[in-house]
Amino acid sequence: MSRRLIALLILTVTVLTACGRVQSTKPAAAGYLLFLEEGFTNGGQQITVRDSGTGKIQRQLPIGTAAPDWSRYYTVTPLSGSARLTAIDPGSGRTLAQTTIPAGYALPNFGYAGTSAGLSPNGQWLALTSQGKHADSGLVTNFLVGASSLSDPFLSLQVDGDFSFDALSNDGRSLYLIQKMIDPNHYQVRLYDISARSLVAQPVVDKREPNEPMEGIRGDSVADPNSNQVFTVYVRDRGPFIHALPLLNQPFAWCVDLPSKGGSDIEEQFQWSMAIGRQGGPVYVVNTSLGMVAEMTTGNPPTIARTKSVALNPGGSTLAALIADAEAKGPRIGGAALSADGRTLFAVGQTGLVAIDTATLRVRLRVLSGDTVDSIRLSADDKWLYAAGAANSNLWQIDPATGAVRGQVKGVTQPWALLWSQPTS
Repeated sequence: MSRRLIALLILTVTVLTACGRVQSTKPAAAGYLLFLEEGFTNGGQQITVRDSGTGKIQRQLPIGTAAPDWSRYYTVTPLSGSARLTAIDPGSGRTLAQTTIPAGYALPNFGYAGTSAGLSPNGQWLALTSQGKHADSGLVTNFLVGASSLSDPFLSLQVDGDFSFDALSNDGRSLYLIQKMIDPNHYQVRLYDISARSLVAQPVVDKREPNEPMEGIRGDSVADPNSNQVFTVYVRDRGPFIHALPLLNQPFAWCVDLPSKGGSDIEEQFQWSMAIGRQGGPVYVVNTSLGMVAEMTTGNPPTIARTKSVALNPGGSTLAALIADAEAKGPRIGGAALSADGRTLFAVGQTGLVAIDTATLRVRLRVLSGDTVDSIRLSADDKWLYAAGAANSNLWQIDPATGAVRGQVKGVTQPWALLWSQPTS
């Protein structure tokens, strides 16, 4: 569904829900920068950086790749016959480093499922990609891999065929790629050994089912901050699963099935959102459409340790569901967040959001019931939980300890994705 059609639905909901609803006018506390995707257009998208207290736009950033801690933000600018790769401080807009790269290269794009596409989990290595054709018209995929500091020349790598970026190891030696197959419903994960400058012959497979072909469409993804592991939800006709990829220069991974209603729930499968603590630990996955939460341990192999049905959306409105259906065509950005102490999982519902006790996997608290929430994000210092709702151009500031709404950020326009929040100093 196009963003233009989603915008029309949002406008309809805005008109119909504005009547009779009293919104808080108390301004949010100052001292934070909010990085947002706003509005629905078919043109070029930008990241809007707003001041939490005034709501004023401090700067706008082109779509790019952010370091996991948002200390750096990478952009590519086309030049005449080449391109410029720039690392900036997204908080101040100051240029930190830049280098010239060949024309045609771009930062990997996960369809806005993740802002750190192209970076290793520790943020120290960066990959860019381009595609072309051989003289015989065969497709070739090119990659540039180098230090994210931009201090050294990038290595140029080339593989025959249709490949896209999947992950990059923390030591910069292993590049994991998605190889597109003739059958559009299937794919292969391939390992490129950067030291050997060669593609490993064996595709990356599930150790337990090495002969089962990979299939599905990429959804939400998180990386374990303490190890070389990336966890990604894939949706498919046979039900969703988590692809757990150890970035250890070996062609093995794990596929962990998630609860599902069956092959007809593809749109609901896209509603799986993932969260992991900043210090690692279990991965929590929650689905607001299915009303299901699960805890996955990150061992070898990773395992779904607990699942529980939770009433995430009691009394959800038809209009809110209309927007949810419009957005269910792809993964939600910021659908879940884990508190600093790991005791509370916050999740977006079809209306409002819920706080789930991770000890019991039971709903502890409901916040903003009846309001449409599209995206949530904890501030970098864990002091505030921000919640964005595009339908009525709302951006709330919430105390994560109590669930109390402390105020609203003014001036936003249909904020549909919260990407980051950090103190101004």
